[in-house]
Amino acid sequence: MFLYFLRTHGRSAVHTPRMSAGFALLFALLLGTLPLNARLVLRHGDQVLSPADTVRITVVEQRTEYPSDDPANPDPFTVVDFKYPDLASYTVGTDESLNAPLDFSALVENVSDFSLQWCGLTHECNFLSARGDRETRNARLTTEKPRLPLELEGHFEANRYGHAVARLTLTPTAAAEAPTTYVVRFTYPAPSALPRIATPLPADAVLYDLAGRRVVHPRPGHIYLRAGRKVLAQ
Repeated sequence: MFLYFLRTHGRSAVHTPRMSAGFALLFALLLGTLPLNARLVLRHGDQVLSPADTVRITVVEQRTEYPSDDPANPDPFTVVDFKYPDLASYTVGTDESLNAPLDFSALVENVSDFSLQWCGLTHECNFLSARGDRETRNARLTTEKPRLPLELEGHFEANRYGHAVARLTLTPTAAAEAPTTYVVRFTYPAPSALPRIATPLPADAVLYDLAGRRVVHPRPGHIYLRAGRKVLAQ
């Protein structure tokens, strides 16, 4: 067994590698970098998410039509907003209570052809616009602030449906724990086709556009109102 000697108070003290590891652990705790029995995790509310499962977030499209105030272009215009249900409830923390501060780094990589927007940990927003773009941020968890908001979202354009995929790697500054990696998948699904109306409407029912104006020549693919129901012109 390897031994080394440290002279203290005129006597020689014998230290083994196991004792050295204990001193290293105590030193790390005193520096405030290593909590006991804690592993970096991603949470949804109070639920600890498994790195083995892809985190799936569906983006909800909200379309709002406004009447036109331009006489030259009387057609109504549409504003598209994207909603991310429960996005604020995704946080970075630990699976056990902290008894010391924990310094860590979080790496976000874009592994899709859609943009990502990341505002988390440092509250500075940045776009990862192309596949392969990445950014590392450093942060600290404490007993007073044991969780930090992830604030990561897929960034989409109207009518460009698909998936924005991020790879999130959480690494403690102290080398006691291995990195934890999650895959986060944002889905912007294409809207399903409007169902056909089961009951036939009178042939002479007046047709209106969504702004309430009477339509004589409907255009295929556009939605109109007839007898209080929405219809899709064929």
